Amino acid sequence: MSKEDWIRLWLHVPWGLLGAFLYFAVDKVFGVLAITLMICYEAFNDWSKHDHSYKDVVGIVWGVLIGGIAKWISGLILFEL
Repeated sequence: MSKEDWIRLWLHVPWGLLGAFLYFAVDKVFGVLAITLMICYEAFNDWSKHDHSYKDVVGIVWGVLIGGIAKWISGLILFEL
């Protein structure tokens, strides 16, 4: 991956973190809806512009994974206390 691809990926990680936050802290329905809407937006964006939006979706997925791992680790730490 080029430097521009990495920058593009990391620009979309916060959107995945937002989806993970909505899933864990607010309501699971809002989290799933937010992530689905973001991925649909990227799909339609690629459909009209052909700019390889799958790279953006990878950033969103990374954000969701980072948020899920953070939630899991915080659960382990709280469980130990």
